Amino acid sequence: MRPSHILRALLEVERKFCSLAVEDLVANTGKPPFKIVHALGQCTIHDVYYDNPSRSLINAGIWVRRRNGSWEAKLKRGGDFINSMFEELSGPDLVRRCVQDVTGKEASEKDFFGLDAIATLSTVRQSWIADGEFKIVFDAMNFGHTVGEVELQEEFHFSATANASKEHQMREKMGEMDKRIGVFMNKYHWAFRPGVPKGHPSEDSETLTPPPRLPRHALGSLLINRRVTPNMATDQTKP
Repeated sequence: MRPSHILRALLEVERKFCSLAVEDLVANTGKPPFKIVHALGQCTIHDVYYDNPSRSLINAGIWVRRRNGSWEAKLKRGGDFINSMFEELSGPDLVRRCVQDVTGKEASEKDFFGLDAIATLSTVRQSWIADGEFKIVFDAMNFGHTVGEVELQEEFHFSATANASKEHQMREKMGEMDKRIGVFMNKYHWAFRPGVPKGHPSEDSETLTPPPRLPRHALGSLLINRRVTPNMATDQTKP
């Protein structure tokens, strides 16, 4: 029997919330309290998003960016702008392969993989870890938009077998991760303010590729950059 290859992918599942309902998560005064919670501190994130003029990547559910100077790609694997599921790629080699699979064009990192910078976004992020695995973040963007997320990120190992495709195995795993987040947020409902959150602008193609007239909430948020240097394989690792 032909042996199956063991492959890996970095999966991220997140659920968004409007804002925190308490001033200090670490005080842990809710009922029931977190088993354990600690702050990861505050950081500033600077993102530059890239695509081609036809928006081939965003239309394929792929967001390519340089985050604080490092190349990343997020590949949508399910969900919506509120409850999101992604496969994440890091590093220029994986991002180049991903872009080439969609565009069919070879281009180097120094040529931005043949892409244009379409938007920049700065975010101040506060982060916590609760119960040992759930990352809680609260983002404040440079144009006033705020949104919180509960995230689970796992390196998933799966078998490349004929009767269980990579996509099917990832969907099952991410569905299980999403359910765990749902149970977590319901259990600690006291921490999250009720309401319908707005999706993160970085995952909204209407925001990253704005129509002639930007939505009011996005005005000033994205610095559209039309003067840039001219010039999918999505497995994160090899078998």
